[in-house]
Amino acid sequence: MVSTTYKLRMTVGAGVLALLGIGAFAFYVAQRAAAAAGDTQDLRIVQGLLAVLLLLGVVLAWFAYASLQDDLARRAEVEAALRSSEAKFAGILEIAADAIISVDEQQRVLHFNRGAEVTFGYAAHEVVGRPLGQLIPARFRGPHDAFVRGFGQAPEMARQMGQRREIWGQRRDGTEFPAEASISKLRLDGGGAIYTVLLRDVSERRKREQGQEALAAAVARLGETLEVDVTERSVAQLALPWLADGALLDVLTGTTQLRRVPPATGDAALDAALGAVAEHPIDLDSPSRVVDVLRRGRPERVERVDEEWIEAHTADRAEFARMRALGMASVLLLPLVAREHVLGVLKLFRRADRPPFDAADQRLAEELALRAAFALDNARLYQTARQATHERDHALGIVSHDLRNPISAIGMSARALQATLGPEDAERRVLVDNIMASQDLTQRMIRDLLDVASIQMGRLSVVLRTEALRPMLDRTMALFQREAAEKAIAFSLVAPDGLPAVTADPERVLQVLANLIANALRFTDRGGRITVQARVEGDEVEVAVADSGAGISPENMPRIFERYWTVRGNAPKGGTGLGLAIARSIVEAHGGRIWAESAVGQGSTFRFTLRVAR
Repeated sequence: MVSTTYKLRMTVGAGVLALLGIGAFAFYVAQRAAAAAGDTQDLRIVQGLLAVLLLLGVVLAWFAYASLQDDLARRAEVEAALRSSEAKFAGILEIAADAIISVDEQQRVLHFNRGAEVTFGYAAHEVVGRPLGQLIPARFRGPHDAFVRGFGQAPEMARQMGQRREIWGQRRDGTEFPAEASISKLRLDGGGAIYTVLLRDVSERRKREQGQEALAAAVARLGETLEVDVTERSVAQLALPWLADGALLDVLTGTTQLRRVPPATGDAALDAALGAVAEHPIDLDSPSRVVDVLRRGRPERVERVDEEWIEAHTADRAEFARMRALGMASVLLLPLVAREHVLGVLKLFRRADRPPFDAADQRLAEELALRAAFALDNARLYQTARQATHERDHALGIVSHDLRNPISAIGMSARALQATLGPEDAERRVLVDNIMASQDLTQRMIRDLLDVASIQMGRLSVVLRTEALRPMLDRTMALFQREAAEKAIAFSLVAPDGLPAVTADPERVLQVLANLIANALRFTDRGGRITVQARVEGDEVEVAVADSGAGISPENMPRIFERYWTVRGNAPKGGTGLGLAIARSIVEAHGGRIWAESAVGQGSTFRFTLRVAR
């Protein structure tokens, strides 16, 4: 397009040339007329005027010529800059990884960059000038045309990714893929518009997201049990069918032996083939790649499995036939590593009707194997702990049965001996009293250990029934009345008449009260005070044991109900650290609460609740 300045300069130049031509013609006419009249003076005047006019014309012509040259130089610079800018823009479009496509209002393709060629599989010359619809699945073409027309009429000039729903593209081979797109429009001076779309293939991202969802669902199944055999079957099943067509779990069971665990695929023929392979486990001398992965502790991916590969990693023709029957086309071998120990190898395989495993599949499978390894390790640790618990319970059973009898015999003999001692045998009486106290302590320790074992196993025996509370309180007071009197401790019960019946196991409630009172007696000095209280609070009865002992420091309060915890320092000897823990478990088994209030030097109060019987 020629600029207005350029047109003006051309007009001025033409005018100067025309003026020079007219001047020259007028000079010629005037000279002829003057010559014919013989008037030399007029002739000189005309010649002077024409010379001035000629000089002026030459100057103007030179100015027009110089300006024209300057304008042409600037125009050349602008055109060069424009060509450079267009080249840079085209270069940017060509190196963009995303597809960039421009279309006119009739949705004919005007520009198709290199990213679009890679995404859709078409060369640019195969698409430019053709309808955009060939890049869109047939079922989406109508809605897409309507969308572009609506966008053309809208006031907005662009819509970014995230403002539109996911769309679908169609490659040259007919496959469809999900994509995200941004669209912009450019209004043309003569009317109409050009639309440019930046499109991004998100099929890989979609695949990763779906893989992570499937991984989360698979891992969730690992937490459903801690049984070793069930966990092994779950591990073998985890990757099916979302990641693999089949699997085999080889678990190291000893120094050289492996146990094979097959999954259930739902394909009868494949399940039969997997079962046949599992019936023939391998050892560490086998040529199987499983052994190599087990020893190195590193995963291995085989993208193409053929008969030659199977033959190279089987020991004989029978094993070759069993492995060939699985129909493996691609294999992933994943070591199960937990706490720096290889527990086994998970083999995943795909058949020929699925693409081979790629690097993304391997990364996902390695995450699965890591979680599977820890699940299997936890199951084994649980099995070990359960076995240890069983052995402990067996030992406690021996203690409770075989030791209680001789300890009871010692107590009976001590009491019989005490009855034969006269008043003059004070020293012997002290010795017998020590024997009886030690026997009582031993019996209490055995009972506490058995109760703790029952609590840990969830088998604490509590038989709830409707019982009057006052007889339980009176019975407990009677048990400790003598001991309190020997220490000159004021021991009293404060309870209103007509206490309601409670839902409780009387023997267990007596055990709670006995533990609390025994602790109070241990930590209350001679001449102190212990009070047992009971009161009704709504639909509960609150029982409290308050003493005037040494009290508990604030830093120790959170730990007093822990098993095997005892106050350090100058605490009286004889405690097992189990009494309060057992009391808490018994109260909670009754549906009640237990807590403590204490201040150093001011004593402690332990409270617990029981439900009023309805």
